Amino acid sequence: MKYKIEISLRDGVKDIAAESIFKTANANDMLGNGKLQSLRMGKWFVVECDNDYDIEILCTKLLANSVIENYKIEKIFT
Repeated sequence: MKYKIEISLRDGVKDIAAESIFKTANANDMLGNGKLQSLRMGKWFVVECDNDYDIEILCTKLLANSVIENYKIEKIFT
């Protein structure tokens, strides 16, 4: 099986890196001059594993920090 796993910060968790990029992009005339409305950062993984592998455990124990992050698992059909 093949999965795409998206990790993102939970609502209400301050995204300092994204805020810095957002401010810089909106302050720079070449990057839109205030037209950017929002920006959030995240990460994703593509995992290939056996059918009986528990992908949920991988996410909860290793990939995502459950205190500040959410994760979404999507099967990739190839």
